Amino acid sequence: MPAGLFVLLLVVSFFIIKPFLLAIFSGALLAYLFYPLYRFLSPRVRSPGMASVVVCVFVLLLILVPGIVLLKTLVEQAYVIFVLVKQRLAEGLFVSCQNSFCQAIENLTSDPTVSYQVQELSREVTHWVIQKGSALLVSVPQMVVNLFIVFFVMFYFLKDGEKLHERLHTYLRLKKSKFAALVGRIKEIIHGIVFGYFIVALVQGVVGAIGFFLFGVSSPLFWGVIMGLLALIPYVGTGFVWLPAALFIFVDGLSQDSTSLMFKGVGLFVYGAVLISGIDNIIRPKLMGEKAKVHPAIILLGIFGGILIFGPLGIIIGPVVLALTSEIVTTYWKK
Repeated sequence: MPAGLFVLLLVVSFFIIKPFLLAIFSGALLAYLFYPLYRFLSPRVRSPGMASVVVCVFVLLLILVPGIVLLKTLVEQAYVIFVLVKQRLAEGLFVSCQNSFCQAIENLTSDPTVSYQVQELSREVTHWVIQKGSALLVSVPQMVVNLFIVFFVMFYFLKDGEKLHERLHTYLRLKKSKFAALVGRIKEIIHGIVFGYFIVALVQGVVGAIGFFLFGVSSPLFWGVIMGLLALIPYVGTGFVWLPAALFIFVDGLSQDSTSLMFKGVGLFVYGAVLISGIDNIIRPKLMGEKAKVHPAIILLGIFGGILIFGPLGIIIGPVVLALTSEIVTTYWKK
């Protein structure tokens, strides 16, 4: 086959599967994570295909059941907060506050220009929420397709994992000892980066729950779980929970003229910015690098570059790709 035609086919193939790259990677990653369960079930079920189906159904339930429970609880908590905020606004936010700060805010909000700007801001926020909600509804079919591809890829990676292993050995043309060492390092890298990533999210959730308990926020365990889940999502993170909570406590302290509540709000803000976010910004690259035995600089570059190219899942894909590239180059350099 002419080299030009081969390159053209590769480029066209890439653009065909580009919309599904994240789904393909997610399916392969899930297959890797749950392959030990597949190996355990395979000889007992006596059918590789049926063992793959059982594992895929188990993973689907593992995602859906806790997700539905958390979503239900989140909606309930959001409704409680909405009712509380609505009640406070109806009563007058600073009606019980007599200090100079509250009076200054009341004077500022009574200004027609400021009042108009607040109304415009509220209108823009409402428009943004409606727009994002509409976009989410429109993207539901695409999400269903991506979910199907994730489990389709996972099924075949589980079922044909050993065949893929043999083909990879043939393509790389390495000695058995070097190939075994390379595969071992690949497993070590993926295990270190993925599990290090989840460990950091777990630690952030635990630290967040402890902080909410110490500063008197209701349902600290639930919000700790939510922070742990949000820690897995770039651009969102735990600040999506602890920052509004800190502001709410501070404003509540202002409205009740309570110095202790205001100090709690400031304390929770400092706790979230230093401890909860500090774990993500400082410990994550170091922990992932140590577990994967990869230099932290490669992990850090992989995280930022992966996010820019692949979006949210790039925080895992980027470090994995850079670390694997570095390992493969090193292996062939020593060949």
